[in-house]
Amino acid sequence: MELFLIVAGVLLFALLVFFFRRKLSEYRIFIKKVADMLGEKDVPPLYLFERLKKYIDNLKDRIARVEVSRDNFLTILNSLSEPIFILDREGNITFLNEAARRLVQDRISPEGRRYYEIFEDYYINEMVEETIKSLEPQEGTLVTYIENDKKYFHVKVIPVDLKSGDKIFVILFHDVTKERKLDEMRREFIATVSHELRTPLTSIHGYAETLLEDDLENKELVKRFLKIIEEESARMTHLINDLLDLEKMEESSVEFEMKELDLCEVVDYVYRIVQPIAEENEVELEIDCENVTVKGNKERLIQMLLNLVDNAVKYTSLKEKGEKKVWVRAYDTPDWAVIEVEDTGPGIPKEAQSRIFEKFFRVDKARSRKMGGTGLGLTIVKTIVDRHGGKIEVESEVGQGTLMRVYLPKGR
Repeated sequence: MELFLIVAGVLLFALLVFFFRRKLSEYRIFIKKVADMLGEKDVPPLYLFERLKKYIDNLKDRIARVEVSRDNFLTILNSLSEPIFILDREGNITFLNEAARRLVQDRISPEGRRYYEIFEDYYINEMVEETIKSLEPQEGTLVTYIENDKKYFHVKVIPVDLKSGDKIFVILFHDVTKERKLDEMRREFIATVSHELRTPLTSIHGYAETLLEDDLENKELVKRFLKIIEEESARMTHLINDLLDLEKMEESSVEFEMKELDLCEVVDYVYRIVQPIAEENEVELEIDCENVTVKGNKERLIQMLLNLVDNAVKYTSLKEKGEKKVWVRAYDTPDWAVIEVEDTGPGIPKEAQSRIFEKFFRVDKARSRKMGGTGLGLTIVKTIVDRHGGKIEVESEVGQGTLMRVYLPKGR
């Protein structure tokens, strides 16, 4: 029994020695690998472990900085107003910023899906496909609707070679909606101005040509033709003056000279100008003015009110039946000085009321031209009111009349 115990003890001791030597060998190999990784040789293990700890701490710090840099980069991309998509070499979406998500209308999980599952526009899909095949940049235009608003985008698809040797594709959407709309407005403006000038020029040319070919013996006919030429010339001059005036007022660098003034002075001045015209057209013009002080440009306020009252008188004069009357009121409120111009004229249809301040917009083009308007009067009114920091409202019913209400900041 004692012999058995001695043998068992020897065997156990041998196993322990074998296991210890094996572990010691693994430990030495590990220490050597760590020393090689750290570039150290023949140093104490404790020193090596201290170096390893510093190495791990530095590595953690570098990883933290990389994560912060990545988060900052993603924050920058997401703060951009231009949509950006990133695709892998197979055309799967790996990233899109917040603007891109709005562009695709927040569809469920765009990441990981193929580009043609996200983009509904055939032309964009064709551009992406061509870039993936040819590895050449492509660009074009996308027209789409975001929350019922028509948007124009200039699109670029760019292949990018990464340092890792991998390839990705970046799709950039540049919003050119403002530029396109401005261009459309410019073209519409030029076409409208050309038309407005062509009409009187055609009349002038026609009547002048007739006079040149005539023997001029009929004095009444000559006088009538010359009067038409004079009226059409005046209309052209009026149009050009309004355009120049409007351009000057819309120029933000041009400041109005503001002074405190009695609003009744403006009302009385306009009344004296328009009253003879109202009498001639059998329109009753009535004013009611409270003493209220505003801070404004007197000449521009006169121009604004003169346009409103002149329009009211002219269009009310066209009424065939019923009362022909225009009221001009000025009164004080706790927050604003208010001017109202009310008439019993033909009124403005509901669908046209939101557009009456647009350049060259006319509710009835034939009637407006007959009245000699340029289509810029209410645009000028709105511009003057805006430059004074005020606002203008319109209330109207067809056949009942129109009320224009202007709010102006009060003086001290």
